[in-house]
Amino acid sequence: MELVLETSNLEKTYKNFKALSHLNIHVEKGSIYGLIGRNGAGKTTLIRILCGLQQPTSGTYTIYGIKNTEKNKPLSRIGAIIETPSIYQNMSAKENLIQQALLIGTVNLSEIDELLELVGLQNTGKKKVKNFSLGMRQRLGIAIALAGNPDLLILDEPINGLDPQGIIEMRELILNLNKKRKITILVSSHYLDELSKIATHYGFMDHGHILKEISSEELSKKMQ
Repeated sequence: MELVLETSNLEKTYKNFKALSHLNIHVEKGSIYGLIGRNGAGKTTLIRILCGLQQPTSGTYTIYGIKNTEKNKPLSRIGAIIETPSIYQNMSAKENLIQQALLIGTVNLSEIDELLELVGLQNTGKKKVKNFSLGMRQRLGIAIALAGNPDLLILDEPINGLDPQGIIEMRELILNLNKKRKITILVSSHYLDELSKIATHYGFMDHGHILKEISSEELSKKMQ
């Protein structure tokens, strides 16, 4: 078993509130890891720490064998959407991807067209993002997260607010990225029913703590 991501007794405290408590997760290479927990369980705090946006109070995490305490963090290997995707509302989907490519220093128009097709936005033309549906904006956010060709994709509640068709499109996209592009995916949600359609592994989280980790096969057996 090769681990892409693991944490060791990770903690995050804000004054008198402990958002994460001795948290340990183990994400296998090639898996879709469903981080399941109600709102306020600490999922977003964990994701922000893993993406380098916050520092843990104590404990460590390791991504691709590199600890967060080391200098050369593998951030270029991580793509993420945390809460709302960061996109320019008055630009088209393609213009947004070009801006992201400029930021990371890899402008390749053929790759941009490929990303648009991958997320089903190849026919949006000059339509501005502010006129997109929520599902289209979410898929554009994923395209932007994929612009640097990451090996690990982290998605924070990607189906929140989506209509049934948008949920199906998001589900198919996640499965496609995992199976065809071999991207390891950590996806948080409070909808176990929806995660059960895509996840290969689960981490059940409550009050900043992982209660249990289990594979989809093990979970299926327990529910029979």
